[in-house]
Amino acid sequence: MAAEAVRTESPCAMMRRAAQSARQEIRRRRDEISRLQGELGHLQGQPDPDQTAITALKQRLEVLKEQLKQDELSLDTLEQVISENC
Repeated sequence: MAAEAVRTESPCAMMRRAAQSARQEIRRRRDEISRLQGELGHLQGQPDPDQTAITALKQRLEVLKEQLKQDELSLDTLEQVISENC
């Protein structure tokens, strides 16, 4: 059934579906960044913070922020293509 939908789905519908999926991924990534920032703040507020854990969280946050930036750029490009062609 899903294969049939793919064969009959228009390119515009496919791009809109991809854009919706990208928006959900961006939302999920933002939520994860927010959660990790809260965790980082909690760790840094400890009397004797675990520097290894803090460093690991900071690195993870940087990776997620870079991925978010790339996701937003890709979504923006896709939305421009959709608006120009659909």
